[in-house]
Amino acid sequence: MLIYLCIRNLDFAQSVNLIKNANIKMVCLALVIYTLSFVVRSLRWEYILMPLKKIKPFRSFFFLVFGFFMNNVLPLRLGEFVRAKVAGEKLQVSRSGVFATVVVERLVDVIVFIISFFLIALFVDIPGWLKHTFVVCTVIFGAIFLVLFFMSKKQKNFVSIISKLHLPVKISNIIEGLFVKFSNGLEFFQHTKLILIVFILSGIVWLIEAWSYKIFFLAFGLEISVMQALFFIVVTGVATMIPTAPGFVGAIEASGVVALGIFGIDQSLAFTAIASVHFGDIMMTYLMGVTGMVKEKISFSDLFKFAVTEEKQESKINGK
Repeated sequence: MLIYLCIRNLDFAQSVNLIKNANIKMVCLALVIYTLSFVVRSLRWEYILMPLKKIKPFRSFFFLVFGFFMNNVLPLRLGEFVRAKVAGEKLQVSRSGVFATVVVERLVDVIVFIISFFLIALFVDIPGWLKHTFVVCTVIFGAIFLVLFFMSKKQKNFVSIISKLHLPVKISNIIEGLFVKFSNGLEFFQHTKLILIVFILSGIVWLIEAWSYKIFFLAFGLEISVMQALFFIVVTGVATMIPTAPGFVGAIEASGVVALGIFGIDQSLAFTAIASVHFGDIMMTYLMGVTGMVKEKISFSDLFKFAVTEEKQESKINGK
């Protein structure tokens, strides 16, 4: 549906011509820079993981890649669960705890997006409806941040609330167990230095990606500034926080056309460049994912097996 809305008035002749005349060398350079952002992402995730388990630098690289790889295969952001499951097994820690660090990572991204949006809004005339959307996002994700922060600080209080729900004993024990493991992964919030480092690395990640997109768009004859590329990332990033189709196909194109349209960029040109960038990103993620499967000795079918119960995982870790 979103794709249809983007292409219904598309000048296909112009789009084909843009793709045929794309600068391949610049496309390759952009993809290399895009890959570099994953290196910084893995380092950032390791700082979030540090209170749960300290690991060697960049050991998490392919675990992180697997999450993005499977998000391009499975709908509803299920790749995040795959990432947590694989990392949990390989690092021998609770999957629930690892998943909590993934949630924290995504929350940090949204906070950086929101801050970036309102900073850019000081220099760019942004439609009122889009500003209101980000105000709502600020309230929603601000509330989530506070809940997770207090979960990490007041674990016993939350467990006490669960116990007062008068659920069947077995169900109550399962919920309490999962909650404790999940909240252990939120211990990151108790380390001010780690929080500062993670936010700095997040800024670096998105500046690297903004630079890669600037080059990628230029390869298709679309010249934009790093700030405009960052704005594109911010709008599409928030739009794709909502679980959608595999690879966020449609969501990125639709929101991206809106973002670039604010700068007066033609819809046909914007859609062609965005769809090409998106395709390139997906192909690079596939390449890294396949490389990771070889390196970590994991088959494609293994990446689908993320539904193993947490109890079995914990028994394996504890040698029971």
